[in-house]
Amino acid sequence: MVCLELEKLGYHTSLVDAGGYDIIVNVLNKPIRLQVKCSGTTDKFSVKGGRPRYNFSTSVGRIKRKLTKEDTDFVALAAIKENVIIFKPVEEIRGCTTKISEANFENKNTTKESFERCLGYITPPIKEGRL
Repeated sequence: MVCLELEKLGYHTSLVDAGGYDIIVNVLNKPIRLQVKCSGTTDKFSVKGGRPRYNFSTSVGRIKRKLTKEDTDFVALAAIKENVIIFKPVEEIRGCTTKISEANFENKNTTKESFERCLGYITPPIKEGRL
């Protein structure tokens, strides 16, 4: 799902079998490491009384620890039901679990917008001619 969505946006991707990341995305001939985390269900009731949330395990290793820059560059948080992905720089991952309201996955442009926001962390803003 993540490779397909990035390919539709014009980025070249490769699936890899590596510790800490699942996909390499080629952006301006620079490899970007991407860890994919998926969730197909939401909790029924948010503790804070809001809308249901997706829960993503954003950890790695036998003894669970949160993902770091040593592991990956970006994390792709994919909501399977909505077919929408929120990309986050790994520096924004705060713990072994990341919870995101389902409302954040309603905008179909979120996939493109969040990936391009992440690119700002490592490259100058890219407008056209991404490859």
